[in-house]
Order: sequence, then structure tokens, then C-alpha cells
Amino acid sequence: VPRGTHHHPSSAGNPMPRVSVLSKSEKAILHYSRARHQLFCVIFLCLLNSTMSASTCRRFATLTPRLMRFGMSNMARQSALGGPVPFFRHNKQLFGYRAPMNPSRYRSDLVVPRGGASPENPIKQMDYRVFLAVGSNLGDRFQNIAVALDLLCDSSFDESSYLDSRLVRTSFLYSTAPMYLTDQPQFMNGAVEIETNLEPHALLRRLKKVEEHLGRDLVHGQRNGPRPVDLDILFYDENHHAEGTSGAPTRHSQHTPIIVDDPDLIIPHPTMQERSFVMDPLKEVAGGEYIHPKLDESVGDIWDKLKSSAPDGEDSVQILPLQRDRAITFHETIVMGILNVTPDSFSDGGKWNNSVDIAVEHALQMETEGASIIDIGGESTRPGALEIAIQEQIQRTVPVIKMLRQKSDIPISIDTRHADVARAAIEAGADIVNDVSGGTFDPKMLETVAELRVPMILMHMRGTPESMQSMTKYDNDDVCGAVAGSLIERSCAAEKVGVHRWQQVLDPGIGFAKDNDGNLRLLKHTATSIRQKLQGIPLLLGTSRKGFIGRITGESEASERDFGSVASVVCALSLGSPTPSNLGCNILRVHNVKGTKQAALVMDAISKVD
Repeated sequence: VPRGTHHHPSSAGNPMPRVSVLSKSEKAILHYSRARHQLFCVIFLCLLNSTMSASTCRRFATLTPRLMRFGMSNMARQSALGGPVPFFRHNKQLFGYRAPMNPSRYRSDLVVPRGGASPENPIKQMDYRVFLAVGSNLGDRFQNIAVALDLLCDSSFDESSYLDSRLVRTSFLYSTAPMYLTDQPQFMNGAVEIETNLEPHALLRRLKKVEEHLGRDLVHGQRNGPRPVDLDILFYDENHHAEGTSGAPTRHSQHTPIIVDDPDLIIPHPTMQERSFVMDPLKEVAGGEYIHPKLDESVGDIWDKLKSSAPDGEDSVQILPLQRDRAITFHETIVMGILNVTPDSFSDGGKWNNSVDIAVEHALQMETEGASIIDIGGESTRPGALEIAIQEQIQRTVPVIKMLRQKSDIPISIDTRHADVARAAIEAGADIVNDVSGGTFDPKMLETVAELRVPMILMHMRGTPESMQSMTKYDNDDVCGAVAGSLIERSCAAEKVGVHRWQQVLDPGIGFAKDNDGNLRLLKHTATSIRQKLQGIPLLLGTSRKGFIGRITGESEASERDFGSVASVVCALSLGSPTPSNLGCNILRVHNVKGTKQAALVMDAISKVD
């Protein structure tokens, strides 16, 4: 890489030296120097051991790995820049970074993947917790962001700049209008929390290498202009933790924010507080209580000020990213049309399974009537239904998906509990996996969806369709708490294997292992306690033509329950909502698209009136 200068968004236009890629011979010298340095540290500790107390020895043993890393990074700089670099001047995290006056005010929650650690699989906490802003407005935006995060944490990418790093959690993703330079495409923006052993300047260099690898011109590119990927450091915390018996960080973990004010790097990011597209996702990953170490204000307070002063129409819109740079945009309530290509579904079984042409024609009709997603299923999950062979499901659904994809670009979800069916459907052109078991039925499902890198709908269910109606009793009759808690567990399990929060939709599973009272309680509290417990993850409601509506209305024919179905979802989304101007991100899974779409449009319009 030619030496020169480039700019970083956090640096307020100040140039920094570019770092050359190490040659093979330079790497060999570096590896030899590293081994020699490690040996020196071991000998040094052995010599001191006879004169130091046990507690002092432990402190030196804890410090030694950090000194070794800093020594190695300093040698790497010398090799890359072609000359000696003063150790104390560059390793400011030991000798120059400033910490806030009162670190006890900052978050002390665990920084581990949301699935947590276990004695069998302990998760070691790294030196630093970092919050990054991520964005893109060129090419396949979500793919660019996802690949960038993969490369950042991939030890095989640019080995000379790598130290252990991992993605902990993500925000949701937002579609946002460009800022400063407005004549450019819409951005896809989000934020992530990572853990890393890279010190701030080393992480900055690695972020620049990732951006450059994905096509960003760091030398001649227009400042604030279009870019395939943008990775900015927002906050940087040093981890201090006590380890439990499993080796995992305990609840006594502490984080001390790091402040950097150098020509080439400023932390915290100097202009984040004026950018809604940064603060919206940052609040989701850092938490509203996180204190900005320079402004001495919480992220929540900064967000509130920004929202109160923002002109109308400047809000970003939450999205669900899809393949080929498409997305479900939650600027309105989303209607999902049901297409069961089964002979035995409770409402429309046998209507669409005999002809691929007829099934696709019905899907296109639902799209015309206002559906934003078509949900295709090849296995009935009505109460008492038996499991259908995987190959039979594939034969029922894949031909329909292929033909529909040839005729329309509408998002398609595959309704299945089986990983092999999900894979076949996605490869045929589907975009979303809708699993009524929440990934519990097939142990391969979550890993398969993570590998396919598509969104997933996780539904609450107990047992199987054969047994679920015998499992409708919940501890203390708290069906809402039990369902919300179970869904969060499934969300964490999915995130742990790589189905991140910005790819998730949660479904309380109306009619699945719930009695009449349980269904009604879930619907009554959807807009309040349930949405709050589910932490803003988009919700899907599937009440269409279900038995509890028939029991309430006395309507025995499932196809005649559309009016009651519409009432159930409109009330659920509106009743008791603490913020009627914001109904949240919702998907309604229905048979009657036209009627539901009309009701949703009216509901959305009423909710937006002051």
C-alpha cells in the first residue's frame, strides 16, 4: 500500500500516516521478535518471583500479556513505517488516555454474547468494549456491512493487524437520508458492540483496512460522500472484570471509558450527538443510561434532545434487511399474505396445492391487494397436525417460490420448522425463514439461518402441533411474562449463533399452546408490557381466522372470521399503547389481505395525528 495520507470521519479532517502491509520477511522478523519478547517476560517474572509477594506476582502476571501485546504492536509499527517509533508516545492506553472522574457511574453489565457463557464453553472477556457506527449507501448495503464485520473479526484477514475481536450484539438497522452532502443515495445505518484486544489506534487502522478492502477510496473519496461501507468508533471502554469459576466475566465487571484526543483519532466521536442516524442505533446497543464521558450526559438524554429539536421528516425508519439490497421498511404496518400449498390447512387447505400456476396467481393477487410479504408453507401446523416429510415440503413449496420469484420481486418467507426446507427455499428465491418453533424443533435451524444470512421469524410455541393444546397452563397464570421471557431466550440463542437482532422478528404464537384466555391476554398487552419486554424487536401477529375468534363470535367456518381477525390485530396494536403516535414495527399475517390492509392504513393514519 503506497504511503500517503487519508482522512477518518472521527478525525475532523486531520491526516494520519498510512500503514504499509508487512512483507513475508518483515513478518518473520516480527514473529521472532515476539517470541524473544515473550521469553524475556517469563524469565523476568521468574526472577522477581523470589522477592515479590504472591499478590504482587499476580498483578505482574495480569499485566504481562498487555505489555507483550503493546510491545508487539510497537514492533509492527516499526516494521511497517520503516523506522523506530517511541513506545510511550504510541501506547497511550497505558500512559496517555484520560478516564472520566467517576467511572462508577458507567454500566457494569456483562459484555458477553447474549446467549451467555457456560462451564463447558466459557467466554473470556477481552480488554476493550467498543461501540461502532456502521453504514453503507453503495452496492448491496447490508451485505457490505455484514462482510465488513466478518472481516473485522476474522483472524485470516490482514493477520498483521489482527488481535482477538468478536461481535457481541447489534442494533436494528435504519434507512436514513444522507446528511451534509444530500445528493446521494439513502444510507443503511446501525450500530454494534464489539469486544477486542486491539487498542484504539490499532483498531482504527484495522477498520480502515476493512473499508479499503470493500472498495472505499480513503485517499480521493469525497468527504461525507457515497461509500460502500463506513465504520466509525463511537465509544471505547476498558474492561475490568472478576472471573467466576467458569472463567466467564461475573456481574461485577466494570468498564472505564477511554478518551482520545489526537490529531488522527477522537473518542468519543465528536459529532455523534448531532446525528440521529447514529444516536438511534447507539441507544439500542449501549443503553440509554450509558454516560457520554465528555458531555457528562446519558445517551438517552442526548437522544431526547436530538429528537425534540429535529425537524419533522428527519427521523430514520427501521428496516428488516433482505437479500439483493432490498428491505422491509417499517414506515407503516406490514401485511403478510398467507399461501398454504397444503391439502390440510385449517382454513384454506386444498385450495392452492394442486397447481403451481394457481398458487402463484393467488400470491400475485395478494400483492396487488397490498401484501408486502408472501408467506409460503408446505406443512400444516394446525392443532393435531402430523409432521410432513422434508422432501414432501420441498416438493410443495420450491416450485411455487421459483415461479413467483420469476414474476415478482416481492419478499417471500418460507413457513417451516425444518432447516433443510429453509435452505432449499432460500436457494430457490425466498428471503425470510418463518419458524413456528422458534428454532427449537430442528437443532440445525438457527445455524442454517445464520449461514444463509437472512432474517428469521421466531415464534413462541410449546410442544408440537400434535401436543401443544395440552400445554396451555402457565406458572402463576402469567402467560404474557412466560411468552415474552421465552421469546427473549430464543432471540438470545439466535443472536449467539449469528442471527443478529437486526435480522429478527418475534411472534407470540397466538393459538399455539394457549387457551382462549391466554390468547386474549397476549393481545391485550401486546402494545404495552410485551413490546417493552421484547426490547423493540419487530412483532408479527398471526390471529387470522383462528379458533378463539370462532369461539367468541360463534362462527364455525374459518373462512368467515375475517372481520373478527381484523378487529383482533387493530385492538392489539392500539389498545393501551403508551405511545399512540408510534405503534412500533409490526407485521400482520393474514388470509384476507385486502380487508386487513385497509384497516391497517386507517389505523396508521389515526396513530400519526397529534
